[in-house]
Amino acid sequence: MRPTRIRTAIALGLSAGAVMWTAAASPATASSPAAVSGDTAWREAGHYDTTAACKRAGKTGIQRHRWDEYKCRPGRNDNYVTLWVRGGGSGAARALNTG
Repeated sequence: MRPTRIRTAIALGLSAGAVMWTAAASPATASSPAAVSGDTAWREAGHYDTTAACKRAGKTGIQRHRWDEYKCRPGRNDNYVTLWVRGGGSGAARALNTG
């Protein structure tokens, strides 16, 4: 075999091993219950055409105690903006208990 073929075979073997090792490790970390808590996990709450509409919806959700925090990030393509929220209305319970 020529040196370039040997190097190519080694590189392909190493990259295949790295991909297989990464794929095997992913499900265990993604599904661990300790990493994702109900109040601290970010979740998608909607998709909007503009950033202003996304921010308006995020502020409305906070005012209505549907979530505690929000952020607007670009969506999976350039056609929309995704609203991400965290918390589940625990702010309303705190307001009622302290008042």
